[in-house]
Formats: sequence, C-alpha cells, structure tokens
Amino acid sequence: MDMSLAWVASRKTLHDEGFAACHRVRILALAHFADSEASRERIRALFHSPLGIYVSQAQREGCELRLEFDTASEDLAFTLRTLKRVLPEARVEGIAPRVFAHRVSTRGAS
Repeated sequence: MDMSLAWVASRKTLHDEGFAACHRVRILALAHFADSEASRERIRALFHSPLGIYVSQAQREGCELRLEFDTASEDLAFTLRTLKRVLPEARVEGIAPRVFAHRVSTRGAS
C-alpha cells in the first residue's frame, strides 16, 4: 500500500478514516535491498536518524527489512517524510490506529 504524503497531511481525510480520535498510529513498512550488507547499512542509518526513536520493531531477513513504527498521530506526516528520505526503498504496507489491549478491555467494562 503506497501512502501519499498529501493524504497524510489532509486532516479531514485523517478524521474520516478514524485517525483523529486516536493518539498513537502504527505504520508497517517493508524494504528490499540488493544484498544483506546494504540492508545492514540502511538499518544503521535508520537507527541513527530522527526516525529511529519511532521504530518499535525491526526484523531483518537476508535482504528484506520489515519495520513497525509507533508514532503520535500528529507526527505521522513527519514520520512518512523522514522514512522516504532515510529509506527510499521502503514501501508502506499499512497505517492503522495503535490499539492497546488494556484500554480496549477497560472501555468495554464501563
């Protein structure tokens, strides 16, 4: 799933999709590289960039890198812009509100 930065910048679209009410957003991305050394270099660059603080999970398998970012909804556009700059090979697979199990069960009990 390719995500357009124009879509992310649109507050109305974010609200319509249910992102305005959430405080945290989960971004899933995948990057393919020519060789495993290139993937190692890119993950080093990622963790040394401002984007590194948003990485909640990173999994490298050979030449493939799977990433999960956990960010505040107001930082979504910054995160995607920085991801495009730091890892241009990365492809966003999905963006969804971050759901915390303990909060969902608390809401249902009321």
